[in-house]
Amino acid sequence: MEMVESVLLLILAGFVSYFIGTINFSKIIAWRAKKKDITQIGSHNPGAMNMLRSFGFGLALLTFVAEATKAGLVCLGFKLLYDHFGVWGGGDFVYYLAGFCLMIGYNFPVWTKFKGGKGVACFAGILLFSPIWYVSLGWFAVCFVLFIFIDIGSVISLIYTGGLAIATTVFFWLMNYSVWVAAYVTAMVWALYILTIIRHRANLKRLFSGTENRVGFKDKLKKVFCHKKGERIIDEANIESEAESEIVIDETNDYVKDNEENKN
Repeated sequence: MEMVESVLLLILAGFVSYFIGTINFSKIIAWRAKKKDITQIGSHNPGAMNMLRSFGFGLALLTFVAEATKAGLVCLGFKLLYDHFGVWGGGDFVYYLAGFCLMIGYNFPVWTKFKGGKGVACFAGILLFSPIWYVSLGWFAVCFVLFIFIDIGSVISLIYTGGLAIATTVFFWLMNYSVWVAAYVTAMVWALYILTIIRHRANLKRLFSGTENRVGFKDKLKKVFCHKKGERIIDEANIESEAESEIVIDETNDYVKDNEENKN
């Protein structure tokens, strides 16, 4: 009976995590802040990188933090809950299971025909309350600096998530964890990394063909931190519409002038 209850609890954790994962903060923030559908602009991908390209550093960072916090809190919540029940090794097992299901939900949400984001922020959030949380934060800072010089979003995303997968593997195999727990966690994080690579396959094709777009990360940072007091920060997403609105053609006046010239 306990075995059946354990399985049911794990299935419940997976389902709940999946559906929480389908909540996409890039869509929410883009609409609330700019009244725009993030899936209809830029790369059409509902994620932090497209928010960066389309709306700048501020909203992209807000999106990343929101997604990472969501993932981290879900994993932590199930860890604390299932530690109490003692289900199949307790919290560590459920922690990474919840994270995996949440990322599946983010990447393949049932509400939008399984078309979602790429899950880099969710990956970061899954490790936010893990035993290597400090590595996750430190590696984020390192990759943030690298982004200024490399300036290719897909490369930084895969370096960041790959580094987290390596760090998790090394930690669980070197510390005093059972072989079962270490093998399980290793399998989960590398499955997540492989999923991240698959989600970036179009970017990788463009990267190998030399056509992958640069983000202009350094310039976007300058707009936020180096602008003068009182200076307006131009929203890149509105440049095209603003330029079009300034073009006025007064065909009536031209027609009147031509008629007057013909009469004379």
